[in-house]
Amino acid sequence: MSDQFTIQEIIEIAIEIEKNGEVFYRALAESANTAPLRDLFKNLSDAEKKHKAIFEEMLKSVGGYQVSEIYYADEYMGYMKAIADEQVFKKDISILEVAKSLKSPKEAIELAIDFEKDSIIFLHEMLDIVNESEIETVKKLLDEERGHIRRLSTIKSQVS
Repeated sequence: MSDQFTIQEIIEIAIEIEKNGEVFYRALAESANTAPLRDLFKNLSDAEKKHKAIFEEMLKSVGGYQVSEIYYADEYMGYMKAIADEQVFKKDISILEVAKSLKSPKEAIELAIDFEKDSIIFLHEMLDIVNESEIETVKKLLDEERGHIRRLSTIKSQVS
């Protein structure tokens, strides 16, 4: 792979992020000690699965699409690679091990909020590189991720 990502690779990373989220939330649901937490994490796992399907459809639609030179494609794609490498696409971390190592529901929720924040950063940056026809889809996904943070924050304030 080159130093930069193609739009296809960026979308593939988004798919991996959603897969990781699905696994992470499923593990949290399985280890949750209350029904509300179990339901919250199961719903979030289901949402990540739906997001993955949306990105898979998006991947099919980009074909030979190239990032416009107006965005300084090489620099911008290098920036996206840095975000992916440093924030959301760490291959050396076992999501299941992290989920199992959490010591409290509050710690799980805090980590989930961080995961959602990282996803929002990545999705927000995708707005500048996706086909114009895909912008509204990415915006809807951003709104859903923001909603996840609101739900998580509400629950966090209710647990100890």
